[in-house]
Amino acid sequence: MGDVRKELARVLREGERTVERRLEAFLARPDDPETIHRLRISIRTLRSLLAFASPFLRRRRHRLLQDDLRSVVIETSRLREYDVLLRQVRALDVPYGELDEKIGELRELERNHVVDVMRGRHVRRALRRVRKAMERLPWRRRVRERGVTREDVRAAFDELVRSVDERYARVDRADADAVHTLRKRAKRVRYVGESFAELLGPDAVAEGARMKGVQDELGDICDARVNVAMAREFPTRGLSDEARHALEVLLAQNQALVDSFVSGSGAAAG
Repeated sequence: MGDVRKELARVLREGERTVERRLEAFLARPDDPETIHRLRISIRTLRSLLAFASPFLRRRRHRLLQDDLRSVVIETSRLREYDVLLRQVRALDVPYGELDEKIGELRELERNHVVDVMRGRHVRRALRRVRKAMERLPWRRRVRERGVTREDVRAAFDELVRSVDERYARVDRADADAVHTLRKRAKRVRYVGESFAELLGPDAVAEGARMKGVQDELGDICDARVNVAMAREFPTRGLSDEARHALEVLLAQNQALVDSFVSGSGAAAG
């Protein structure tokens, strides 16, 4: 049973480099919705990989790394939410007047804020700490002494899959936080299965693909809940009747999706 820490470290380092590359891409093209989306995915992926590797890492150091990454990605949430809302408005089958322009104006303000934050000292320092940690991972003492085997990694993956399946079967669908947490765990299965495929084998990739269905279903519900809140809070002063009606339609569609999910009478559309 060989020590596979080098492969674990390689994947984590590549995850950190992907975050750096995608941050540069976002700063180069902040008006492209895909650049912020890819940046968020890269940070979430690295957080998922670190969480999966956490049984082998020193607890406090792992927690600090997660805090650094979370402090970066949380600054991008509202910008992504505007992009999701804008995409849905443009897909409405009713006229929406100037509603997309108003959302675009709010998106522009949020984009400026996010660009400033991403170029700022806090993000630079946080990502520098992450980069240094990836260069010399904080292994636990017992791991330094005996290493990590493929069997260790596989056991951790199997337990992750089992826990997601179990939680999905009994999750309180009305509990937004519980659904959101389950969605993140389903993503973790997918990201881990894909990223550590050489250690886990092809069936882990298949498990990840299966979990994508869970992730997509729960993701649609999480997005719908956010859209409901944003539609209710949207500044309507000065909006045309057409734009107001479109906002009401948007709110009704998203609320219906959430209600159907909570009642168990339907699944989210993919």
